[in-house]
Amino acid sequence: DAKVGLIERAHGGDLFLDEIADMPTEVQAGILRVLQERQVVRVGGHQTKQVDVRFLSATNANLDDPKQGFRSDLLDRLKAGGTLSLPPLRERREDIPLLVEKFLREAESRRLGALAREVSPDALTLLATHDWPGNVRELRSVVFDAVTRFPDVEHLVPGHLRVGQPGY
Repeated sequence: DAKVGLIERAHGGDLFLDEIADMPTEVQAGILRVLQERQVVRVGGHQTKQVDVRFLSATNANLDDPKQGFRSDLLDRLKAGGTLSLPPLRERREDIPLLVEKFLREAESRRLGALAREVSPDALTLLATHDWPGNVRELRSVVFDAVTRFPDVEHLVPGHLRVGQPGY
């Protein structure tokens, strides 16, 4: 009757842990235990269950910095599967046009009655020159906001974009 948790539900697959730098110490200990023993005990349960889960994690923090407070033994276990470093969006501006196109089509498909639109060169320049402190999530929010507020335009122009404004 115990509750099936995320790790057990991910058995045979992947579990993505976003912003692991914010993970509380007691949760870090639990994840480490699962990585070492390959088993879990359900909340409210007493029996162990074998699990085969690949953990994928992400953060924008430097977990090697002791001031971060992240368990070094857990970090070592997570790194054992390999590490992929993805530079911030401001360091790969060549990705912005492709991401804008993807987010536009996604936003248009979710907004009833939204027209397909093209991006004006000025709008693309504005997007490509912003530093994107919120990375890809911020870019996505700006594009979705523009489509939501202006569903009936055929061209996305700088005036449609809330770039660099709080909350976007």
